[in-house]
Amino acid sequence: MFLLLLIFVICLILIVGPFILIGLISSTTKEQNGNYLLVIAHPDDECLFFAPILLSLHSNIYVLCLSNGHNHRSDELRRSCNQLHVKDYKIIDDQINLKDDQSVSWSSDAILGHVKQSIRQWNISTMISFDQYGISGHRNHSAIYYALLNLSKISQLHFLSLQSLPIYRKYFTLFELFRVYFMSNSMRSKIFILPIEYRLTPHKAMFEHRSQLVWFRYLYLLFSCYIWINDFKLIY
Repeated sequence: MFLLLLIFVICLILIVGPFILIGLISSTTKEQNGNYLLVIAHPDDECLFFAPILLSLHSNIYVLCLSNGHNHRSDELRRSCNQLHVKDYKIIDDQINLKDDQSVSWSSDAILGHVKQSIRQWNISTMISFDQYGISGHRNHSAIYYALLNLSKISQLHFLSLQSLPIYRKYFTLFELFRVYFMSNSMRSKIFILPIEYRLTPHKAMFEHRSQLVWFRYLYLLFSCYIWINDFKLIY
């Protein structure tokens, strides 16, 4: 009985703690120049992984989603982007080159074709996406990173990749928040913390993806640090 009570108290602290601690370290909205393009693999990536940066920037932010996730999920993505204050979005349905499948290797040429078109359409200066591990290890996520490396020679174009964390950090949000709290301001330059006024917005955005609300998504929303913090690396 005592063990169950202890587990309950620990879980309660881990869930409630970030809602309290975020008020101590949540920074003011970061002023950034130019237009930003978030390149994701599936509808719901935008709120599961990138909500802190989307809600922290004053700049125009656009989303390019490279698959429809097997289903007709465009409307779910639209509602989620609306929650996250995204200016506009585009969803691609290419079942040959960009099929939503962990076992399928995505075509870099197909990815770059859609990305380049979006860069021209929205006059993009900075791209945001996954790193080589893709946060969750999903091959579709990683494929985007390797494709975007090919755009490094385009002048005045930058690429920020979201850093993958080991599992003990990924689901221990309090540790990550304390780590950021004790950082100097200069070390936080590529870290985006969820603004306190939006502390429930990532959850609201995910609830727009009703077709994806299986049990483990709820656990992710409760414990994942990506709901609260985005740590980026400037690739170029």
